[in-house]
Amino acid sequence: MNLLRLSAITALLMPLFGAPAYAADDPIGPALVARYNFDGGATDGRVNDLSGRGAALTIRGAASGQVAITSEGANRFASFPGVCAAEATTCAKALLEAPDDADLDPGVRNFKWAASVRLTTAQLSGNANVMQKGVAGTESMWKMQVTGRSGRAQCVLVARVTGQTFSVLSARPVADGNWHRISCERLNGTLAISVDGAAGGRTPVPESVAIDNAMPLRVGGPNLAKDGDMYHGQLDDVFVQLG
Repeated sequence: MNLLRLSAITALLMPLFGAPAYAADDPIGPALVARYNFDGGATDGRVNDLSGRGAALTIRGAASGQVAITSEGANRFASFPGVCAAEATTCAKALLEAPDDADLDPGVRNFKWAASVRLTTAQLSGNANVMQKGVAGTESMWKMQVTGRSGRAQCVLVARVTGQTFSVLSARPVADGNWHRISCERLNGTLAISVDGAAGGRTPVPESVAIDNAMPLRVGGPNLAKDGDMYHGQLDDVFVQLG
């Protein structure tokens, strides 16, 4: 058998016998319900879902704010408007939004949400909301943010009915100008956070706590209100999975 033919057969067999190992925070399997990596750019102001189960993200802006799809080499990612100047009377704001979906309401089930972030302390103007479903004061919420005070990543759950809040912080700041992979996970009675595979805080969450609301999925901010906790850095490979 010649070398060229052997190479072709090997390439066909690799998905069966030599598939790359997944990192602990990579989505895998049918539990993946939404994923956006921005490599396909935005078409008509929409970023396509890659999971086959979620809806596209729509770019929403205020005061001429836009989410740009930026390239560095072969990688593409979302870039959000910068911090508003203190003396400015209007501020450009933008976020990405997908409609309410039952797959994004985990109830009492295990679930995980993750994103890659790059920002600096100068891009923090308060808490920077990376992704969320629900906002403060609604019936329940899950959220990932970078805290304005410490620059650390934080995962937050707010229980339906009781309004109990559960939150965990990363061990170290992430607002240092480098890319960091943040994962939030509710698993078997615990809420945990990891950054670049390193474990951070953990806190118990009663198995009866349900997370379910009629709000859209939002990436880059809670809403376009004047004092919203907008994200001003760059984001990549956002996903949500159940189970």
